[in-house]
Formats: sequence, structure tokens, C-alpha cells
Amino acid sequence: MEMTALPAARTRIALCIGGGAVVALLLAWASVAVNLERACAVADTPYLLLCGDGASGTQHVERLRARIAANPGDTAAYVQLALAEPGSAQGAARLTAAARLAPADPNVQLLKAARAAQGEDWAAAVEPLVQLVEFRASEQAAQVLARLIAGNQGHLMVPHLTPGSRWFTQVLTAVSQGDANFSAALPLVTRALEAEALDPGVVRAYMGRLKATRNWADAYSLWLVLQGPQLPALYNAGFDQYFDTEGFDWEVASQSPVSRAGAVMGRPVVDKRGAVLDIRFTQRPIPVPLVRQHLFLGEGRYRLRGEFKGSQFRLEQGLAWTVRCGANAAAVGKSEPLGDTNGDWSAFQFDFTLPRDCGLVASLQLETYAPYAAGLGARGRIAFDAFSLEKVAP
Repeated sequence: MEMTALPAARTRIALCIGGGAVVALLLAWASVAVNLERACAVADTPYLLLCGDGASGTQHVERLRARIAANPGDTAAYVQLALAEPGSAQGAARLTAAARLAPADPNVQLLKAARAAQGEDWAAAVEPLVQLVEFRASEQAAQVLARLIAGNQGHLMVPHLTPGSRWFTQVLTAVSQGDANFSAALPLVTRALEAEALDPGVVRAYMGRLKATRNWADAYSLWLVLQGPQLPALYNAGFDQYFDTEGFDWEVASQSPVSRAGAVMGRPVVDKRGAVLDIRFTQRPIPVPLVRQHLFLGEGRYRLRGEFKGSQFRLEQGLAWTVRCGANAAAVGKSEPLGDTNGDWSAFQFDFTLPRDCGLVASLQLETYAPYAAGLGARGRIAFDAFSLEKVAP
């Protein structure tokens, strides 16, 4: 069905706070308790303006009524007439008629969402907005749903998380692109994963972006959603699992291209040990850190244990595992120099204390013991296995 375009180019769906604070709601819904007095809904296609009084004069209304009289099935005319009489009983009646004629029409869905929001019936507003995202991929509707999530209305969307549905992925994108706290969406992420309405790979991608922008709390919350609430202080401590570089697992320095890398890392399987972290040095400059894992530990004293094996390994003062508060911060703990062991496994351990002002995240990373040695390069091999991290008494 072809819809008549009213005077609006590219438009938007928006829930509007009384007093005209449309932009504030669209771009930054900072308030948790939201008190909306009216609603505006605007379709991107087919360009139906549902907010404001454009083209709503008497002549236009009479023209629409004439169209309906001539063609009682003219859904477009019913919708536009409902718009032209937005606060009236006549407008509500026209919307009811349009919904009966074409319940899936996008403009009908928009008006239903607007009227429901006008009465602060958020559950009724959510349903047509979800339909607009699911079947019309409406970016604007996704943005409104994202704002509702930020306003603690996300629980109203749970019934719409059904296996195979696609709408929540687009809404999650809108959440991640906005300035609201991502944590408001976490309960819905959990339910969406349970309902198979969200690909875990999408969640990992968001988690990687949150890490890159140092939104540590939200990124780690997604990691807990994927891995479960009970995680060890040091993840994948034995190097037995493939590294999940988008999560809070071991991160290795770039080795591209391998032919020019100063260190080449792998996870070979060793008898009676399983996989180990193995590093082969090529006498080229060494990237720092070689290996790193971000840790959520909190204030306190900790002890790291591990085993290593150096084979024909030569590096000025050797390597060291170092704990730092945040990226590039001063070290709060450091192992002894780790060097050649004639091919035998040897144990090491060291204690470190995280101060109260360390922040949310510390990092455990493998570096050269002497900073200048990284530029000199190394040769031979070194391997690591059987790590453990525990909190100890002060």
C-alpha cells in the first residue's frame, strides 16, 4: 500500500518529555525515573510525520475525511487523520480503524506506540516498537527502545525475546552507541542468550569494544554473562584453553608478520601437562608486554605461583611477570628474573599488594626484567604452565 508523504524528510521516532526536551531524551536519557507526558513517533519510511502539527489544517482534515468516505479501506488516510487529530477521541477512533484494517502497517505501529506512551503505558508502547525493529529494521525505534532500557524499562521487553527473533541485536547496538550505562542492558543480554535471541559472537564483539574504550565494568559484566558468575581470579591459568582475546583471557603481542616477529608464541601439548604457553625468540626486538591478562581483584595481598622452562634461552637479565595497576602504571609486584633452566621445569612465586587506589583493573604481564633489554632481543625458548593466583593474609 502506497502512503502519502507529508512535509517531512528523514524523520525519527521519539518519546518526548513535556516542555519540548525531545533532543535531551533522544541523545541522553540521564534520568532513571522518567516522567513522560506525551509521545511523538516519526517514521523513516514512508515519511509520515507523527510529531508536530505540520499539514494538519482544516482543509487537510476535510480532504482526508473525503478520501475515507470514498474509500473506507484507505488505511493511509485513517493514519493521517489520526495524526491530524492527535489528542481527540476522533483521532483515537481513526487509529482503531486503521489498526483493524492494517495492524502491521508501520505507521499504525508508530501511532500505537505514541498513544501508549502518551498514557505512560510502556508495555503497550514496547510491543509496536519491537515489531518495527524486527520487521522494518527501524533504527529510530531501536533508539527509543534503547532509551527505555536506560530508563529501567527493559523488563517490559523480556516477553518479546523469542528464539530466532532479531530485534534485540539492533537495540543492543543502539545501547552501545549511546551514552547510557551499558549495564542497564545486561539482564536483557542474559535473557536473550538463554532464549537464543542473541548470538554469543555479537556479545563478544561488544565486549571487545568496551574493553578497547576501557569501559571495564561493563565489559567484565558481559564476560560474566558468557562465562558464568563464578570465575577464578586468574582465567585459563594452565593455558589449556584457546585464548579468547575479546574476553578477559590471555592476550598475546601481535606476531604479524611472523617472519619479522621478535617472539613467536604457541600452545603446544606436552606429555603429562597438556597445553603450555611456549615462546620462541628470534633475536629481534621483543614487544612489551609479551603476554597480558587483565584482572578484577580488588584491594589486598595476593600470591602468584607458576612453573617455567628455559631451553637455550638467552636474554639480558631474563624475563619477569609483573603486576601493574591499570595500563602502563607503576608495577606493584614483580617476579624474580626468569631465564634458562637447561630444559627443566622450575617453580617461581611472588607476592604483590593492590592498593585501594588501583582502580577496577590490574594487569598481569610478561616483560623483560630490564626494560632496555626488549630492544636487544633474545634467542632460545621459554615455556610457562600451571599458574595459580590466590589472596593471602596481609
